[in-house]
Amino acid sequence: MSSLEDLPAASATQTSGMAAVWLPLPGSLAGGDHALLDWLSRGDIEHRALPLEPLDALLYLLGRRANVGGRAALRFYGQTGDRPNVWMAAADPVYLEPRLDHLFLHALPAREFEPGALRKLFDHLHDKLANDGAADFARVGRMGYLRADEPIETATLSATAVDHRVPNDWMPSGLAAARFRQLLSEIEMALHDHPVNAARIEAGRFPVNSLWLWGGGMLPSATGESLPPLFCNDPLLLGLWRLNESPAAAWPGSVERCLEASADGFAALIPFAAEHVDELEPALAALHDALRRKELAEVRLFFANGAVVRLRRAHRWRWWRNARKHSLTGNGALDASDR
Repeated sequence: MSSLEDLPAASATQTSGMAAVWLPLPGSLAGGDHALLDWLSRGDIEHRALPLEPLDALLYLLGRRANVGGRAALRFYGQTGDRPNVWMAAADPVYLEPRLDHLFLHALPAREFEPGALRKLFDHLHDKLANDGAADFARVGRMGYLRADEPIETATLSATAVDHRVPNDWMPSGLAAARFRQLLSEIEMALHDHPVNAARIEAGRFPVNSLWLWGGGMLPSATGESLPPLFCNDPLLLGLWRLNESPAAAWPGSVERCLEASADGFAALIPFAAEHVDELEPALAALHDALRRKELAEVRLFFANGAVVRLRRAHRWRWWRNARKHSLTGNGALDASDR
């Protein structure tokens, strides 16, 4: 298991004039603009171990440590604007696929659920498992939460981060995990043969055979540090920015709009979904042009495969470094052997 909490923070710098951006895989540029690929290859390149959360990635780019607890409560705060005063964990629908000697996790995006399906599942869990009042399930919009009177050990990363992996390394273990395992067993029994799952199977989709419980805790205290303007749709990130009273807004659709709204630098999370991959090349082109025109002093990029690229205007003279020496296409790997 790896986490940016275990890594030394990047050197803290003034964020004025710097754009810090989390992006889909550079492999999405395959067959695209070779000038952009060469530009990326001329930056300072490193690679961070996966999995990790976009929140951790952006904090790393900004030179902050990623020791943020109570992430479910933060996500709730970012989603609703209401400050929770109870212990809560995120409860995200997943399919745990049984394989020969292990389970394989599939995150189930909310967008693939029929209208009302999530409400039915969480109402059912409330009816079946909340009788003693010690723990309860709730759906808020397209997200699920667990509230408990006593803290429960939960997973350390979200289902989205652990998607298509063996989840054991991020699940609670040992004696402290007994309540977690018991609750998970009760959830799985309650979800078995639910009509929503029958409909999903009929539609060729994975059933919801479990919930991924992660990020448990109370809403943390503000760190008191100033954060640059943020543009994203991720409620966890929005919650952290809101907690620190730093400016944040929804992803406006383009890097150009981010620059118009915050000429002195910003942090952004480009929506990482298949329908938004076509925004990758225009976003990189806009950052390249802003750096060339001296509208930005530095661009820091954290790709979803763990590749980190830092670019400054002076890097354009690294003519000996190009995409042929740094594989930016195909599987999306960035080779930093020429650093």
